[in-house]
Amino acid sequence: MTAHSADARRLTRALSSLHGLAVGDALGSQFFVPAHHPALRNGELPPGRWNWTDDTEMACSVVAVLARQGRIDQDALALS
Repeated sequence: MTAHSADARRLTRALSSLHGLAVGDALGSQFFVPAHHPALRNGELPPGRWNWTDDTEMACSVVAVLARQGRIDQDALALS
């Protein structure tokens, strides 16, 4: 295995993790919408489009910096 293929596999795993994080984050954010509480109490999914939060946005920034630089650079992360 080459370093490039190992990096590509790590990035693929990171992106898969981001997908799961974004879905979970968007679902979790529905618990902060009082109008959705009845559906959630009944085990139903709320309607409409769910948006992720700043938690997912920050994770996307971390992965982007890691993909570009191979390490966490605080200055690059702050600009991301």
